[in-house]
This record gives sequence, structure tokens and C-alpha cells, in this order.
Amino acid sequence: MKKLALAATAALGISALAVGTAAASASGTEVAVSDGVHSNEAPSSGSADSSDDSVVKEADLALKYRTMTPYEVTHGKGIEYTIDGLKKGDRVSTSLDNELHDVEKDGAFDGAVTMDKEPDARANVEFTVKLERGAEPERVFHTRVRIIEGDRGDYDDGTLVMDPDSTMLDEGLYQEGLNLTMVNCSAEDEVDFTVYRKDEDGRKKIWEKSQVAGEDESASVRYMPREGMPPTGEYEAVAECGDLEDSAKIDVDPTEPTE
Repeated sequence: MKKLALAATAALGISALAVGTAAASASGTEVAVSDGVHSNEAPSSGSADSSDDSVVKEADLALKYRTMTPYEVTHGKGIEYTIDGLKKGDRVSTSLDNELHDVEKDGAFDGAVTMDKEPDARANVEFTVKLERGAEPERVFHTRVRIIEGDRGDYDDGTLVMDPDSTMLDEGLYQEGLNLTMVNCSAEDEVDFTVYRKDEDGRKKIWEKSQVAGEDESASVRYMPREGMPPTGEYEAVAECGDLEDSAKIDVDPTEPTE
């Protein structure tokens, strides 16, 4: 994966928000912030949905950036997220502002929320995104943004941003998954994501998903193993949009040390 150039400037422009969503202020809301960042630590209630009986199973949540600076979450579009698998008429809100957004078309919905107060660096901002569909049970996604110091710098065209970005535990992969974002594509381009795993027989495709890039010229998805604890070993994510392609590798280690 292309490495980011760390810049000294404090201001980082966040790209335009995709169709149908406006940034909102988190004024007057309570944000769960915890010291100490552990990239493989899931929120206490889990990072999937809290309503296991929900029938809105096809939807999934991804963050554009799961690691951000205090400046980024309080300026521009703030925290940007995508829920795919939606239907026109669905309603989406977050615990950071409680504003209700109507989904205007089938497919992916891009939303954003801006915090009114900068959180401490090296803390976690935990919040929920709620999906409502008619009389069906609502689905609540628990997620978080890790706050870092400094400036992440700019991205080249067609860069795959993966979080975590190098190593994680199998328990973390099962609970939080891999957050994948292809940035700086052309709006309305279809972005293809593929995840491979290496074993004794070579590289095996284990997951793929496509999503159309929004007006912010990015697409975000999340890979989560759905059938029990995933195997350990080396994984590789590949993203393609137009003639642009990027990849990133991650080592998945066992949660419990092997004897």
C-alpha cells in the first residue's frame, strides 16, 4: 500500500460528502471517549449490530477513516461513514447528533457528522449509527474512531486505506473486521474490493464486494468473517477503480499464544 507522507500542516481538507447527506454538529451530545488505543479492542457491546433479531441483515457499516485527528473530526465533513445494502425510504441517524436522514435511493448511503469539541489525542470516540426500515426491527451499529496526533497527510489517486494497517488478532478481525476505503477515484466509478488469504495452497479469494464511489470520490466497505473465528495468517486486500489499483497486506495473529 502506498505510504502516507506525514505533513506538518494542521489543516487537512476532507473531501465533499456524497449524495443526500449534510454534516451536523454534535453539540449537546455525550461522546464516549476512552484513553489508550488498542487497535484490536472491540467496543464492549461488539462492533456489529446490537439487535441480533433484526431482519435488516444485508446492511453493513464502514467508516471512511477509522483513524482521525482531533482537527479532522471537528472540521470539514467530520466523521464520514457509509452504510450499504439500503433501500429507498430507510432512515439513518447517529448518536453524535441524533439527526434523521432519509435514504433517497437503493444502495449505499454516505453520511457524516462533525463534533463540536476536539477530543483528546490517543483517545477513542465511540458512537452508534442506527438504521430504521419501516416496521422492521431497527439495526444499531457500534463503531469508533481512534484519535491520533499530527496530520495524516494527503493520499495519491486510487489509494487503498485499510484499518488496521499491518497486524491484528483473529478475535479483532472477527469482532471489528477490516475497514477498507478506496480514496481519490472518480465519482460514480465502481470500486471493486477483494480480500485474499494465503495458505499452503497459495492465495485464495475469500471475499469480494463492489460499491460505487460517491461525490467524495471514495468508496468504503468492511470485511467481516461471518462464520466463526477466521484462520490466522497473511491476508491481502485489493481495490480497483477504473485503471487504478492498490493493495495492502495484514498479518492476522492468534489471540491466544500457541504452545
